[in-house]
Amino acid sequence: MRLDGFEHATGAHCGSTALRDLSTHYDWGLSEPACFGLGSGLGFVSLELPTSPWRLFIGRPLWLESAFFDTLDVPHTERRGDDWATSWADLRGHLDRGDPVMVFVDLFHLDYYDTDTHFAPHSLLVVGYDEDADATEAPHADADAGTGVAYMADSEFDEVQPLPLSSLREAWAATDMLPLDNRYIVAAGDPRADVGTVARDAIRETARYMLDPADAGRDTLGDRLGMGRHGLPGMRAFADSMPDWPALEDPTWTARFAYQNIERRGTGGGAFRGLYAPFLDELGADAGLDESFAAEMHGIAEAWTSLATVLYEASEAEGDMAPLLEEAAERVHAVADREERFYEGVLAALA
Repeated sequence: MRLDGFEHATGAHCGSTALRDLSTHYDWGLSEPACFGLGSGLGFVSLELPTSPWRLFIGRPLWLESAFFDTLDVPHTERRGDDWATSWADLRGHLDRGDPVMVFVDLFHLDYYDTDTHFAPHSLLVVGYDEDADATEAPHADADAGTGVAYMADSEFDEVQPLPLSSLREAWAATDMLPLDNRYIVAAGDPRADVGTVARDAIRETARYMLDPADAGRDTLGDRLGMGRHGLPGMRAFADSMPDWPALEDPTWTARFAYQNIERRGTGGGAFRGLYAPFLDELGADAGLDESFAAEMHGIAEAWTSLATVLYEASEAEGDMAPLLEEAAERVHAVADREERFYEGVLAALA
């Protein structure tokens, strides 16, 4: 079965694209930047990984999708930790009732990407299933994929993609980057909050989190695992680690992965700052900010893009990459200082 009338289009970021698709499906009238900003989507999480690329940062907090539902007071169900049989039965039941289900997976196991890189959490919508389909006919599926497919609305693809259920099972419970625990979210009603009112709350939450992650009041997951640094302190710690990268195994890939997480891996450009700035263009005035804040965020996004080029050059360096990594670290510290002034200004303006 496939959900009747479901519309999907590509987007800048996986989570905010999935939320926008939900907004379209349920007629909530929210753009992708609005979904991103209302989920307090701007952030910074730095993680040390047990495998390559060893050092990872994400320019958004790990709670974006949950915060969107909470901020807009959307009735919803969120679960994690059940086994495959229970989780799949729940998901299938929601689909049978006509509701798309947001899941959090490791992109490595999504056959249609045909990639050997782990990346998680990647969020997308399940919008249908066929337990009798020949899964080996799905794009890039293994010959032993078996029977049954789920239909996935993914930010990177124009069309809904069939995925073998065997691959969904692996992707949904993966642990290579973060324990994903078969987590899902499904809406059970429409937003009960006024968008203009809660935009102010969401912007203030972002500013407080970046300045003092302990003030966020949400489960940051990375902290719970003892492996994450968040907000501006995390950004500065990440910068301080860069000169040590040449000692890592395959530092070229570490630098290239960092570049990709600024410009390519569903960030909207500029480490998600290029997605947050249009949110401020759209809803900043409703929240009580003048246009200078959106303009400054556009500038911050450009600064991130500029430092990304240095990381790319480091990944391509045939000789010593240390000077380029030191330059990149200096640029991260500079943009952290600029962001600190921005968030302090936001809180002063919205006091």
